[in-house]
Amino acid sequence: MKIDADTLFALLPAFYRERDAELNGPLRALLGVIARQGALVEADIERLYNNAFIETCEDWVVPYIGDLLGVRALYPVGGTAAFGPRALVANTLRLRRRKGTALVLEELAFDTTGWRARAVEFFERVSTTQYLNHLRPHALRTPDLRQPRPLDRIDGPFGTEAHTADVRTLPAGRYNLPNVGLFLWRLQAYPVQRASARPATTRPGFYTFDPLGLDQPLFNRPRTETDISHLAEPINVPEALHWRDLHAELEARRQALTDGEDPDDRYFAEGGGGPVLRVWVDDKEIPVEHLVICDLGPIPTVVPEDWRHPPATLTVSARKAGRPDKTFPAAGGMLVGIDPRRGRLALPTGVTASRVEVAYAYGFPGDIGAGPYDRRPGPGDDDPLAMLPDPADFEVVIHVPSAATPTLASAFNAPVNAADAVNRVVAGKRTLIVLDTDTSEALTPTLNLPDSHLAIEAAPGRRPVLVGNFALKGNASTRLSLGGLLLDGALNLQGRLNAITLRHCSLVPDKGGIAHTGAGTELVLSLYRCLSGPIRSNKALAGVSLRDCLVDGEASNLAIDIDDSPLSAVACTFFGTTDAGRLEAGNCVFDGLVSITRRQEGCVRYSYLPPKSVTPRRHRCQPDLVMTDLPAADAAREAMRVTPAYTSIRFATPAYGQLTRSTAPEIRTGADNGAEMGVWNLLQQPQREANLALALDEYLRFGLEAAPMFAN
Repeated sequence: MKIDADTLFALLPAFYRERDAELNGPLRALLGVIARQGALVEADIERLYNNAFIETCEDWVVPYIGDLLGVRALYPVGGTAAFGPRALVANTLRLRRRKGTALVLEELAFDTTGWRARAVEFFERVSTTQYLNHLRPHALRTPDLRQPRPLDRIDGPFGTEAHTADVRTLPAGRYNLPNVGLFLWRLQAYPVQRASARPATTRPGFYTFDPLGLDQPLFNRPRTETDISHLAEPINVPEALHWRDLHAELEARRQALTDGEDPDDRYFAEGGGGPVLRVWVDDKEIPVEHLVICDLGPIPTVVPEDWRHPPATLTVSARKAGRPDKTFPAAGGMLVGIDPRRGRLALPTGVTASRVEVAYAYGFPGDIGAGPYDRRPGPGDDDPLAMLPDPADFEVVIHVPSAATPTLASAFNAPVNAADAVNRVVAGKRTLIVLDTDTSEALTPTLNLPDSHLAIEAAPGRRPVLVGNFALKGNASTRLSLGGLLLDGALNLQGRLNAITLRHCSLVPDKGGIAHTGAGTELVLSLYRCLSGPIRSNKALAGVSLRDCLVDGEASNLAIDIDDSPLSAVACTFFGTTDAGRLEAGNCVFDGLVSITRRQEGCVRYSYLPPKSVTPRRHRCQPDLVMTDLPAADAAREAMRVTPAYTSIRFATPAYGQLTRSTAPEIRTGADNGAEMGVWNLLQQPQREANLALALDEYLRFGLEAAPMFAN
């Protein structure tokens, strides 16, 4: 029943309604007050009903429902929407019914960590003399060398080979009767809907999937497992695509089409988000059966660099009697070669195109930098920097692409007149530009916007790429906000500005990063979950604030150089030296020397700083803690031990900025929240691992031992 003043008033006899109209409606006004309170009560009743079910309850109710089921307390994991305890509580009953099985352990690993998992019973892979009454023909002591696909999976989570017994404890030793391995994929797959492929080499017809022209492996977009009785397969995890699997599926598809049968697709199935790879050449989509898996490495001794081209045609012989052989492609089509290991693409010899677009997925640890993910603030995140721009706060809202503004450059360069002034950036106005595209656009704007607020925001699930340097100048009332953009160029700020805010942006480090020139005493520069090159200013700024950022000055060994400006950093990683006037920092990793002018102000907490850094007072920082009260030789050894090590320090690689598993626990668990120091603090990986270890005690079968193993 809808409770409002009109509904309640209509229930009254007509006599009272007429009298109330004669008195100018005092009774109706009273019923309006009653209706508002009744609506609050009704909403509270509905909320109480929803809180009775794990699927619809509020987050604060989840532990209470878990307590009713006897779910063991888990370490809280906040700061990211990728994981929460709701799934574990929801699945508790069905997990307990199947307690002790590999299927349950796999589901348990996923529910407690949020990472895709594969459970492997290593005792099934121990080579033994087989009992004749219980033959296991699949458990061969020597792998079949005629089957290359299983050979690619040796020693991995999907291997099928047998091993001699290994008596070491997990995870150093694996193949023993009590051992169960839980392989976890820490990297996530980020699907790009339709991006511009980058031309590569000086020869025509060669491209990279990466819009920056870099080689990086293509990732599988994991399909969801719909049944707990299903053990994870390669199609269900975010791993780098194996070329043999793709090649075998495409060959089988072409054979099925030749024989007049329906293809049995998995990686290229239309359901579950569509094929893992798609290619458009001059706006025409290439059919799946016209994709060819190739080795597109450079041809040795050929200069300038050249790759191999795919063949012009492929002929498949029919296996069914009466069916003709089939040639791919049909007239007017083309084959397209793809190298998933390098992320490269090649057209046939002599074929050129004006535009090549691709859909694919790349790997990355989490939601930092530009990426096709949900950029809304996480649960409990009330930082103003995390908030999305509200279109209601802007006078002009421009959508790109649209009929009036097909590109961002058209929004900047349209002529000024009364007819189209609402379709372009105008000085003195608050303008929001929404980029609903994944394509690359080359432009080098130099904007002069006094008394203006310009916001350029990527649409949800999009990652637009801007190629070229971006320059802005204005006055003390000029504001610029960028969100979700990948900038293949430098951001140059000139003169007096008010505020520059970057959210979830990536600036290619070797293109110059962010530089400010001229006077800017009122300028506040803020970065939230960004990947950036060096940040420099030749004059003091009002402040520089960084949260969950990675600043890469590896090329010049300079990360921050902001004169006498105050620097505030929370959960950030800096590759290169840091020079600032004042410093407030927490949960950070400074990989280069830190030099702060005003050491009597500020504080550095729960961070790593190289020895000989000049900073304000420090609280529980490394290597200071491990060096305390030790002789010089031992102190130097301990300082070396806790030095952070990274899986990769190269921009746009899948594990960029990720600490290695061998990094000292003082760094991996040294933040004030018990997570790792640095940019990936928000993932809270130690808490996830602890949650898994805590839950295994209840679900592991007696006599077995289990341990997590990270596949990437």
